Amino acid sequence: MYEDIVATVREPLLVLDSDLRVLSANRSFYSSFKVTPVETIGNLVYDLGNRQWDIPVLRTLLEEILPENNKFDDYEVEHIFSGVGHKIMLLNARRIVRKENKSPMILLAIEDITERRQMEQDLTDYEERFRRLFETAKDGLLLIDKQSAIIVNVNPAIVEMLGYSSEECSGKELKDIGLLKNIEDFKETIRELIQAGFLNFEDVLAETKQGHLVDVDIYLVDRAKFIQCNVRNISERKKLSAQLLQSQKMEAIGHLVGGIAHDFNNILTAIIGYGSLLHSRIGANDPLHGYVEQILASSDKAVSLTRSLLAYSRKQVMELKPTDINKIVFGIQKILVRLIGEDVECKVRQAAEEVIANVDKGQIEQVLLNLATNARDAMPQGGVLTISTEREKIDSGFIQAHAYGTVGDFAVLSVADNGVGMDEKTREHIFEPFFTTKEIGRGTGLGLAMTYGIIKQHHGFIHVCSTPGEGATFKLYLPIILANAENSEKADMIPVPSGNETILLAEDDQALRTVAKIFLQNYGYTVLEAVNGEDALDVFSKNSAGIKLIVTDMIMPKMIGNILYEKARMLRPDIKCLFMSGYSNELMQKIGVFKEAVNYLSKPFNPHDFVRKVREVLDG
Repeated sequence: MYEDIVATVREPLLVLDSDLRVLSANRSFYSSFKVTPVETIGNLVYDLGNRQWDIPVLRTLLEEILPENNKFDDYEVEHIFSGVGHKIMLLNARRIVRKENKSPMILLAIEDITERRQMEQDLTDYEERFRRLFETAKDGLLLIDKQSAIIVNVNPAIVEMLGYSSEECSGKELKDIGLLKNIEDFKETIRELIQAGFLNFEDVLAETKQGHLVDVDIYLVDRAKFIQCNVRNISERKKLSAQLLQSQKMEAIGHLVGGIAHDFNNILTAIIGYGSLLHSRIGANDPLHGYVEQILASSDKAVSLTRSLLAYSRKQVMELKPTDINKIVFGIQKILVRLIGEDVECKVRQAAEEVIANVDKGQIEQVLLNLATNARDAMPQGGVLTISTEREKIDSGFIQAHAYGTVGDFAVLSVADNGVGMDEKTREHIFEPFFTTKEIGRGTGLGLAMTYGIIKQHHGFIHVCSTPGEGATFKLYLPIILANAENSEKADMIPVPSGNETILLAEDDQALRTVAKIFLQNYGYTVLEAVNGEDALDVFSKNSAGIKLIVTDMIMPKMIGNILYEKARMLRPDIKCLFMSGYSNELMQKIGVFKEAVNYLSKPFNPHDFVRKVREVLDG
């Protein structure tokens, strides 16, 4: 009967005699260890499979433990067999005596638990990986019991996000810790989740323990016993998205501004030129003299406005020079006092040391005028306008807190008022073009948009602090440079030089061409005119020996300025050229004007600056 039992047992089984020789083995033993009956029956158990069963633990079990106890149970043995590889086994043995002949016999049962142990190890590894992922995930994670809808576990990220400790979260519902507070019956939501497999709640508000609101995405996933709740903080993403939208709006207005700049700049250049001619020919005592000065002053304001609009769109050719910000504030202080009126006190607090940045002085002055005008309008009953300068170091903490800026040293120009202030909703829109809170007729909505564009073009940024009823502070950050500020004001004191050279003037705008010709002739030059590129090349080819300089508009009919210059150089390699244009810097770069160092004059320009530039190129 024992032979039938041995044959039908599913685990490998050996029957040994008292000398530990194999009397019989079942089929499971042969198949599991890849041996044959001939190699097994009658052999000492230790000699099986070329002594592969000579396992020290097995000797101890069979020769020491078994004789004393007549049995042993569930001894785990790990061994590597050459035929079947690594095995983990549970060994069970019984010492029995056959009734017929009273001879002792040992039943050795071998349970292969290799696969079970591997599964247990895999499960342990999986649980460890899940634990590490759970604890280190950037998203907040919560495990919720399906039956009770209460939280059973949370990770550190949700603790940091909401301010509740893991103990405070445990045993609570989601609404108790500020999540999905608008869902009255969360158990019903769980039933919907089980049917669908997952539920998403995108761009919803969570409330922290301190009462702050946080923009989050919430994902619920069915995980067998639990509901897994993922909470992702999207506040920074929304802030960046809003900044991108703002940039796109500004870019659209920038294209519009850049498109009209050329014609407007030509018109302004002609107005300034003819106005300057009148100014030079009308005596100071003439009643018309004051009118001409008003025309020129208004033209200068139009030039400033055009440049500010182009700077806003980041298409203006900026004249950047190392400049002490303190000197800009000091120089414009008197204008600001007149601008803001007697009922507003103007205070200036300058840094004790030089605060030098690479800036276009006129553009920064325009920014100060824009901000001072807004501050005055925000204080209808009077108040205090404070302008200050300082140095400030920006670190990664500032960038993380505000989602903008770059690490480094900055010159900071602050404009603060104690007026009506702004709420958060208004602050979100103040840099948008045409956005204004002023009544009709008191503002265009472009002042702050231009300010934003100018500071961006200077590789800086703006930080705004404001609370309703407590005023507003605009802090303008401009990268500091290690250089001495240049005194560019001396250039205006230099007399306008004259000459006697012959100049080819190519300009398709008749009014501008005429006034430019008059000024050049007034300072001794001989001027040959051309109405377009082809006309200019024809005039040059006929008079190339005598012409010393080509002054050409960059964009003209039939042939653009740089092509004209290249073809002229084929006739006269040493010919010099001065380019003019009212188009944007961006377009000039596209058509290749700024591929190499060139002589360039941006429209609109003062006629005296024009003549100075002509002399500079001739002498260069």
